[in-house]
Amino acid sequence: MLDVLIRGGRIVDGTGSAARRADVAVKGGRIDEVGDLPGADAVKVIEADGKVVSPGFIDIHSHNDLYVIRDDFKELFEPYIRQGITTSVVSNCGWSPAPWPRENGTLFHSTLQTMGVSRSFQPEWETCGEFFAWLERRGLPINFVPLSAHGPIRIAAMGESARFCTEDELAQMKKLLCRDMEDGCRGFSTGLTYFPGMFAHTDEIVELAKVANEYGGRYVTHVRSLTSTFARSVEEAVEIAQRSGSSLQVSHFMAVPDLGRLGDILYEIVGILERINRVVSLPGVPNAQLKQGYQVVNRALEKGMDVGLDFIPYVMGNTTVTQLYPPWALAGGTDALLRRLADPGERARIRKDVETLKDRWPQWEPGSWATNYLKCLSYKMLTILSVGSAKNSDLEGKRVVDLAKEAGKHPFDFLADLTIEEEGAVVFIMGISPGPWSEKVFLQGQDHPQLSVGADVLFPEKGAPPQTAYGTFPRILQHYVRELGLYSLENAVHRCTGLAASRFGLTDRGVIRRGAAADLVVFDPETVRDNSTFRDPRRYPSGIDYVLVNGAVALENNSYHADALGGKVLAAG
Repeated sequence: MLDVLIRGGRIVDGTGSAARRADVAVKGGRIDEVGDLPGADAVKVIEADGKVVSPGFIDIHSHNDLYVIRDDFKELFEPYIRQGITTSVVSNCGWSPAPWPRENGTLFHSTLQTMGVSRSFQPEWETCGEFFAWLERRGLPINFVPLSAHGPIRIAAMGESARFCTEDELAQMKKLLCRDMEDGCRGFSTGLTYFPGMFAHTDEIVELAKVANEYGGRYVTHVRSLTSTFARSVEEAVEIAQRSGSSLQVSHFMAVPDLGRLGDILYEIVGILERINRVVSLPGVPNAQLKQGYQVVNRALEKGMDVGLDFIPYVMGNTTVTQLYPPWALAGGTDALLRRLADPGERARIRKDVETLKDRWPQWEPGSWATNYLKCLSYKMLTILSVGSAKNSDLEGKRVVDLAKEAGKHPFDFLADLTIEEEGAVVFIMGISPGPWSEKVFLQGQDHPQLSVGADVLFPEKGAPPQTAYGTFPRILQHYVRELGLYSLENAVHRCTGLAASRFGLTDRGVIRRGAAADLVVFDPETVRDNSTFRDPRRYPSGIDYVLVNGAVALENNSYHADALGGKVLAAG
């Protein structure tokens, strides 16, 4: 007898092929058969007439390994299951709780705290292999595809050093990376706007990517700039892949145009139109940086390079407050930044750089900064997502400019004081509510064939998560398929499943075929909808009826089965 039979659904199999009607049989966590199965019998029968059956969605860019370590992890993953996510690629942007650098644990803790990991947390592992084993014993709501993260490796080898590595330090990093890859990591990730990755020379990353490539691992990067030097940053990523022989994944492929004061004016116009509930098609602002970034990628593809991209389908991103300060201020990590902000002279110097420094390459030259968000966007684009302590909870969900005005402070001083008070544990949303104009500016090129989809959620212990935690994949099916007509249903599902799986050698995921893992979603293509909003993100999507993770039913007719825990660590080898 079968475990599950999904009967009469419209199969969109993840390959991009045309949909077809068929039954799907599940047994032992695998797809046992796909076809017309009139005599099949199963413990559970799901009637899917009029619904789409697709592979489970793969969140190609996540930080879920930072949050699965929490006690409330089962509840935390409910929004992911409800939007159809069955697999996430973790340890992105150079960050992961493993390997844990014991000798520099305090420094590592202070840095992870900015991403929502409590300083009081004490790991029960040191290596990636030990972490994976701990996860399997504890149980996982969804599958994890692990990467080896640059941050903990560099901190283990170099501590708080904000400089290029020595030969001995590089050798130590290579050794640690080899251990990660042997433990089953499927790639190597960097976050080159974060400490300590921002202080690494291109040559260092090339040598490490070579090591990962020897194990068949992909180079995955949050590039050095998402503003006016974006194209140059993409060129660096392509150079690293070319010199190392590695395949490449460029994370959250987007660029912020240099709006300057225009950003303030347009933000207010969009806000007024929102409040009076009017949709006006404002003229789009050319995003030259994004266009040039795509040109770099296309040239690499024409040379035969393996280049993948991913994007967030919203006009926003979430990141830590440390990203607002110049590189020299982050030398030594979070605690060093806090000391500088507390010093009046150093704070004045930081503020001057924030307000005057234009993006310049390369970042390691004196006075250079590859990505000055505030210079490009202004304070009006910042909304506090969460803070580390309960005493400032009333700030969450509010705009920085409004909070600064209430406090009688300049926005810079408000942010600097809050950074000190919360010891760097401030996460903010950078962006605005999606609309016709904002999509013209920030979301361009979404029809590029190499684009997969990533939610990129920072999910701190308190405060509201971003919309992406609740609606990323339903938004693709609703907005990009039904409303914009940018993708066919088959193409959209392929981007969310088979394409993402192919990037990391997941041959039995992201596709519906006999023998593949039974990661499956049943949804209504006419009613699936992202119900989250910029101001009220905690709204579950509608139109997704069933979610199976390795054959275990995790969502059934709007009921979340928190104890299903069907996920696995999808380690290589």
